[in-house]
Amino acid sequence: MPPSKSDIATTYFLDDVAGARIPASRLRGILENVQVDRPLTSLQEAFLCQQGYNALAQLTCGALDWAAFVECSVKEQRLRRDAAAASKERVAAERARQAEVTHRKNATLFAEHARKQDRRRKLRELLDRFHLPFVEREDLGRVNHILRSVVAGRPVEKDDLVWLGRDGADYWTAELRQAHHANMATIFTAAWHQTGDLWKAVNACGHWRKGGLPQKGLTLVEEALKRKKASGKTRSALLTTAGGALRDLGRREDAVAFGTEAHALTEKDFRPCTLLGAVHIEMGDYGVGAAWYEKAEARGASQNVIDRELQSILQAASQQERSQIRNALKAYNTSRYGRL
Repeated sequence: MPPSKSDIATTYFLDDVAGARIPASRLRGILENVQVDRPLTSLQEAFLCQQGYNALAQLTCGALDWAAFVECSVKEQRLRRDAAAASKERVAAERARQAEVTHRKNATLFAEHARKQDRRRKLRELLDRFHLPFVEREDLGRVNHILRSVVAGRPVEKDDLVWLGRDGADYWTAELRQAHHANMATIFTAAWHQTGDLWKAVNACGHWRKGGLPQKGLTLVEEALKRKKASGKTRSALLTTAGGALRDLGRREDAVAFGTEAHALTEKDFRPCTLLGAVHIEMGDYGVGAAWYEKAEARGASQNVIDRELQSILQAASQQERSQIRNALKAYNTSRYGRL
């Protein structure tokens, strides 16, 4: 018979089993029957075997005496405790693994969120840099590509230039145009230095002017004129583009001198004539300017191009000067400038 113990679960080496300690539980009821030598039902015996309490099942049916029961029960309890410890370790390891997986997922999500936020911030800075407060969602990818290309020092691609001139005109801001032309100017300047081709210098100067840096264009042409002897059409082109840079810089007397020499070299070219027309009007010599524009049109200059140039001059002039220019041009040729 078992020794008298206050804890029945401990008496039968089942104190590691929760059911043995809970009153009214199935296992507790079996232990209480065993304690008072009450026979077990076949279902109770089957339950003990199913749960792995083999020593106790054999004790109740008389297959083991108390000493043998104790020896077997101690082994069973040790195995249960070892299995429970191993299970606890597995559960802890699984929880740790799940926690690590969750941590990695969260870290990935947070990193992606941070990258998206950074991309949005950089895009907003890019848009602000080129004075683009709003871009249609369907245009955002293309505009972003264009802006990044320009910031990287590349000119706007041909297809994108066509698009900006038509469907994307709202995005073709003055800041973007200037940046594009500055990139083109840098490319042509490098080509001029590499090849010595004076026409590269002509193109570079034109782009420096459109990029808002006329002094760079003028310096480049002056360097070109000193380094290489130019004559005829080439010298005329260099003088004309440099004259435009001088006009941008407010050096109108020098611009007239450059334009006059250029016209003398290529009397049939309208470009020196348009330069001289613009400079003389800005100097207040309205009749002289109108006469040069007339010569430019006679040599093939487009009326639309001249009208745009005149509109630009009018916008830059004061209100009083604007009226004087309009009146003088209308007096010179009412049919030509009547709608100006």
